[in-house]
Amino acid sequence: MENKAVENSIAELRRHYPDNPIYLVSDGGSDFSYLKDQYKNLEVSLEEDTMSNTFKVTDKNWREPVHQETIKTATYAVLNRLEKAISYCKTDYILMMDPDALVRGTLSIPEGVKLMGSRINTGLPRGIKEVLSRVDGAEVIDCWGATPAIFETKTFMKSWENIKETPEVMNLFFNEFYAIYAHDVLLPLVFALVGEEETFNPDIVECNRNPNWKDSGHSLVHQYKEFY
Repeated sequence: MENKAVENSIAELRRHYPDNPIYLVSDGGSDFSYLKDQYKNLEVSLEEDTMSNTFKVTDKNWREPVHQETIKTATYAVLNRLEKAISYCKTDYILMMDPDALVRGTLSIPEGVKLMGSRINTGLPRGIKEVLSRVDGAEVIDCWGATPAIFETKTFMKSWENIKETPEVMNLFFNEFYAIYAHDVLLPLVFALVGEEETFNPDIVECNRNPNWKDSGHSLVHQYKEFY
């Protein structure tokens, strides 16, 4: 079923963005190399499974060493893969999306915006905010929901290079929240580390929250499960 969802997602994206580069990552799942014969400017990467072990991590056990290692592995997998995507795409902005996202129109990116998402969640753990408050130049955030996420590659790379130079900051995050690897929270934290807060994206509509999503006119759909 994952294949059908991915195939549909890319087909719909290509209707509106026929030439933009696409970097498709499979986390221990299907090999989508066959899609390279169907679409130009598409790169496929079949990576190791870093997510299965995260299903064993809960808000009760995440500080145990084995689960800390799982969180770290999954988090750095996301960040490393984004760096590879940036290197391949060579674009100023990237849309990061799962197969349950659907692009059905032109996306808008206001000038100067660094990260866009739904900002649907509030109430980051106090420990996360305390870590941010101790990082020079960081923004203490409380809202997040960067999925699907649109972000500026230059700012991402600036923060990512800082993280690689001072990994102890990310280690502190791992000890304060059990799902740092989830990109809806990870990307806002990465951008917050360099003083940028997620901006609400009015193009997004979520199927589970808006029963009229089919006719809403939003160009970016989330929680689209027809092909799952």
